[in-house]
Amino acid sequence: MKLFSILFFIFFVNFSYSQTIDFKTEKEIIKQTLSQYLDTNPNSIVSFLKGGKGYRFTVLGVEMGIEMEEDSLKREDLKKDLNHLNHYSDSIADVLKTKKIKVFISDTLFAYKYMPGANNLKNETDWKQNYQYLLSDFKDNELARMDTIIGEEYIDLIKKQVHYKGENKTFVRGELDHSYYKYEKENLTSKDQLSIRGSKIYRLVLNRDNTKGCYLFSFYCNNDKICRSFIFIKKENNKWVYVDEYPSWIVDES
Repeated sequence: MKLFSILFFIFFVNFSYSQTIDFKTEKEIIKQTLSQYLDTNPNSIVSFLKGGKGYRFTVLGVEMGIEMEEDSLKREDLKKDLNHLNHYSDSIADVLKTKKIKVFISDTLFAYKYMPGANNLKNETDWKQNYQYLLSDFKDNELARMDTIIGEEYIDLIKKQVHYKGENKTFVRGELDHSYYKYEKENLTSKDQLSIRGSKIYRLVLNRDNTKGCYLFSFYCNNDKICRSFIFIKKENNKWVYVDEYPSWIVDES
């Protein structure tokens, strides 16, 4: 009887902390957080609204240039660049009052299929070795690959993605429409300068108590190459919020 009680307890704990959300909830979580991530993506003009990530980084670079430039005429040119940036940012705000940004994307949520490289992260020995490299990013952010330090618990979500056994699932693109963004069928020839050439969204995994999560997003970047990132999210005040991104090639090419 005691053995049965112990086994039941173990089963209950494992079941209680397993990922139990349905597909509708998964899509809703992605809907809430993908728009927040896109707000920071350099391919989105939203990033260049005043206060946005692209805007802040550009201002920082120009201001540093003004500070370091010894030639007075070149300093004045840099100041003009800063004024142009502010004008551009204001014009974006005006456009977005009446227009949505098209995000071209596949109508499938893909299961992340990890393919072993030099190491096989499905092997516990290789995973433990690679864990130390990931720790330098997630705990210390030594190479400044992330916007901030988000903590090592998110590394466990990468491991869940590596071992993910779910399947691809189709969805209606409009289900993800949110904030500034409207999701549409892939269109590689579009001339819409506001659009974002996305590629794929990948299935969501959650931690044991369903308070932190991770999925992947890929998009066209330099020279029509595909860039892909792990998107990390968390539940805060009963809402899901974007936390940070991490380039997937660091895991793919381990």
